[in-house]
Amino acid sequence: MNTKKLALSFLAGAVAMTLLGFLWHQVIMSGFYDEQLGDVLRSEPNVAFVVLGYLVLALLMAYIYPIGYKGGSPTSQGLKFGILMGLIWVLPHGLVYVGVLNFTLTYTIVDGIWHVVEEGVGGVVIGLLYGTGTEKESD
Repeated sequence: MNTKKLALSFLAGAVAMTLLGFLWHQVIMSGFYDEQLGDVLRSEPNVAFVVLGYLVLALLMAYIYPIGYKGGSPTSQGLKFGILMGLIWVLPHGLVYVGVLNFTLTYTIVDGIWHVVEEGVGGVVIGLLYGTGTEKESD
């Protein structure tokens, strides 16, 4: 595995998805999330855990991406990969929460669509930094 590409794509993907997540959840759609999750949300988010979550997500995405790379444009491959990761990460989890918590299906659908976009962008960033090769050697 190319450790330099892994490190760069991990960091860039984490920054991109964390910033997008902040803009979406705290600026653009904060009213929606407050309305949908009012009794569940903390009065102030625990930012350390939010950042930790994005770091883990980005590291896993950066690690898995070259394993599944099939050739072709890094942009389109990264987008497909990111969309799949967004679906895998959020949709099943959200549906379980609809079943066991007082989450609405509306929340789950909106949040699921958002994470397809967010991780889609993260996948593009990761794909572009990996490029067209899937080098297996270490730096």
